[in-house]
Amino acid sequence: MDQPLHVKTLDDIMRRQIDALETGFRQVTFFLAALVAISVGLIALLIPLNLLLINMQWGNIWWLYEAVEYALYVGVFIGAPWVLQEGAHVRVDVLIAALPKRRAIRLEQGVDVAGALLCFLLCYYGARAALSEFEDGTLPDKDLRIANWYMLAVFAGSFFLLAVEFLFRIRRAVEIADTGNSPTSSGF
Repeated sequence: MDQPLHVKTLDDIMRRQIDALETGFRQVTFFLAALVAISVGLIALLIPLNLLLINMQWGNIWWLYEAVEYALYVGVFIGAPWVLQEGAHVRVDVLIAALPKRRAIRLEQGVDVAGALLCFLLCYYGARAALSEFEDGTLPDKDLRIANWYMLAVFAGSFFLLAVEFLFRIRRAVEIADTGNSPTSSGF
């Protein structure tokens, strides 16, 4: 029995809107990953430059090591959604490979639902902690002092993006189960 024409059209419209949303999300995660790559490149340039300055007794970049610490923290969190999207994370597919395709897809979707729920929970707690740190106005005991709530906001935002990616993975579970990886994987 065929569905009425307007129902198919609504399904197509919804599918196209979700596809457009996922495309935009992919662009955001790629941009964040590019920022992480640029920061790693800057770190690779600035550390030897600082050592040269010190050895030549021309001074030093006093804030560099704490900036590297912040950049690595932020980079790990804002790069994680892209890593998950690309399937470049550590993954053991022994069970999925051994199951019939239908069950493998269901298992993949179940894991993605659990991942999304866990990430939403971590986002919630991260946002609560960021708000608490903002209200308290706490600063770290460092030379380069960035308010603690900024770092916790990065944590919360990252887990929100990870939760969204897990939701998109539910849609792509058939492709993921077929390849044993993300459909966009580049061979990692």
